[in-house]
Amino acid sequence: MHTTATRRSSRLLVMLAGLLMLVLVGAPSAYACDCMELTFEEAAANADLIADITIESEIEDVEGEVTYFAVVDTVWKGEESRTIEFTTHEWVASCGLGRIEAGTSLLVWASGEDGSYSSTWCALPADGGPDDPERLTELLGDPADLTDQPIPQPGEPGGPPEQSRPAWVIISVAAVALGIWGLLVPTVAIVLVSRHERRRRR
Repeated sequence: MHTTATRRSSRLLVMLAGLLMLVLVGAPSAYACDCMELTFEEAAANADLIADITIESEIEDVEGEVTYFAVVDTVWKGEESRTIEFTTHEWVASCGLGRIEAGTSLLVWASGEDGSYSSTWCALPADGGPDDPERLTELLGDPADLTDQPIPQPGEPGGPPEQSRPAWVIISVAAVALGIWGLLVPTVAIVLVSRHERRRRR
């Protein structure tokens, strides 16, 4: 009986350890994002834009909704624009694709228009995989290759937003300028007074 109880305790410990590992590492089905699964064809039909993009920089982050400036390399469906603004949530639990590092390339199944698009895990095909580009070509035809088009520069239409200087930089520059001015004025005044006194003595 002691052996049976020991075995049961061991099994219970193994089960608890396994559950703990799933919580810590994250089970594949535990994204905590509840989506209606889409087939490859359904996902393609629902998307406004299916394209290979490369994340260039982050534009803004509003309560976890992160918008990126992205360069479009290949388009299977939708607007053939060299650049877009791409938004997703930084939390996978909120069905977002997570925070994306600059330089990351990914195949997006997105909704939107006029250069502004967004996507979630729910937009992806449940039966997707590494061969998605080949399957998309079979389904939608040859993609448009935009890599030979120039990437717009800041200030140009479709270019990245011009980065404004952080407030602390502006304040620091202003403080330094005021400090220099505050030193310069008394110094000039002292020099002028000294010259005037010398003239009077002569």
